[in-house]
Amino acid sequence: MALSSTTNRGFPGFADPDASGGRKQRSRQPVPAPASAVRGGSRASDASRASLYRLGACCFAAVSFTCSGGAPALAGQYDYGAGLALTHDSDITRTSTDPRAEWTEALFAGIAYAERTADLTARLLAQVERRSFVRNTYRDDTGYFLNGAAVWTLAPQQFSWTLEDIATESLLNLTAPDTPANRTKTNSLSTGPEFAFRVNPANQPVIGARYGRYDIQGPGDNQRYTGYARWVHRLSEPEKLSLNYEAARVDFTPPALFPNFLRQDQFLRYETLSPLNSLSLEGGTTHIQRYGGDQTNGRLARVTALHALTSETAVRLNLSDQISDTATDLIRGVAQATSTLTPATPFESAAAVPLAGSNVTTGDVYRSQRGELIYVARGSRIEYNLQGYTRRVNFVTLDEDYREAGGRLALTWIQTGSVRIYAYADYLKRTFPSLQERDTDRSSTLGVTYRFTSSLSASVEGRLMERESNIPLQSFLDRRVMLLLGYSTGPQYIATSRR
Repeated sequence: MALSSTTNRGFPGFADPDASGGRKQRSRQPVPAPASAVRGGSRASDASRASLYRLGACCFAAVSFTCSGGAPALAGQYDYGAGLALTHDSDITRTSTDPRAEWTEALFAGIAYAERTADLTARLLAQVERRSFVRNTYRDDTGYFLNGAAVWTLAPQQFSWTLEDIATESLLNLTAPDTPANRTKTNSLSTGPEFAFRVNPANQPVIGARYGRYDIQGPGDNQRYTGYARWVHRLSEPEKLSLNYEAARVDFTPPALFPNFLRQDQFLRYETLSPLNSLSLEGGTTHIQRYGGDQTNGRLARVTALHALTSETAVRLNLSDQISDTATDLIRGVAQATSTLTPATPFESAAAVPLAGSNVTTGDVYRSQRGELIYVARGSRIEYNLQGYTRRVNFVTLDEDYREAGGRLALTWIQTGSVRIYAYADYLKRTFPSLQERDTDRSSTLGVTYRFTSSLSASVEGRLMERESNIPLQSFLDRRVMLLLGYSTGPQYIATSRR
């Protein structure tokens, strides 16, 4: 077993343009990753913890099996770190009637791991955070964050096993402000085998299965049993065309607010991949049959394009019109196992930018239409990302349809080897036609990070968050100041709060 850790003399980052170079790798012993789930009181939900234990057990089982025979099986890189943050909010409850100032203390630790060998391709970011509210506006709590994916190849081009897991926090009520009381722990897990059979050099049938589960702190947990079949035809070395069929049964855990259902997708996919360009086109239909209920039919259309404009700039386009649900959208947020933890080029940075949009806890099915454009520029001293998107969500059962549009500008200026100045600006406008509600959220951030050594840094950050709403008492203005002391062994892990 050969593990190595990278150390960065610049600024560490995960799927973020703030990351920069490192020094020579050195051998270390493996460090266990923390567990999952988020928010609530001082204890995590059992369901969320169990899901992370399954993830860790599967990862270590894969490592153990590949180690049989005495051959080196694990040759990855990892970094870990910890931090302490002190934050002051002028209105932590985010209300216009009774604003409350609050001091928040946060202590966190995490690990990031990346592996890419012939047998195992994996990446993992895990963090645990303990948060204390000095004036007891909310209960102290412990939060868990995890984003991990692994593909274990048992027989090259024939048999593989995939594991994906994401633990985070989701909003309970999309119309209410984003506060600790309006968040709950969520975890989405997916794992299963895939078999490929090569008929000839140009044609390859593929079958696979997935077991998945969506756990939340509260009602709405469900389990998913998915099977799929594909016929892949290689047009040329970078181009593939495939015919796909997927079927998934979703069973809700009692007490269930929504009926169990069977989902079937049939679609055609075209994709071409190259080091500087990628394109994926999908078109088909979706059929959902609720047990004891109505049917829902809809189109399935997805476009993903990524193009490197120059050696310092890249652009990414996402378009989709599909039927989805919270658990499916959450698992799509898992970073691909083949992607890098420390993007080195604008092309990699654009691919690593997460999808924008709201994530609300619900078991209902909805039609989601979205469009998103991302532009990334990375120079030697200045880096910036520009992201704009629009989305329309129509629920099948709930009367909470909404439309949202927003954008984000992120700028980083590496002034010296020890000083980094960064600024963010976010805008979101959300409309609920049935509720006749219109909310506009704006957020602006300015901060500076000073690095004392290659591992130890301090950050000072100011943020202004405001909401304008046509609903009485929904508008607010919150001014936040944060001081953070962070430690990180290298560029794969950035010491910061993930909430």
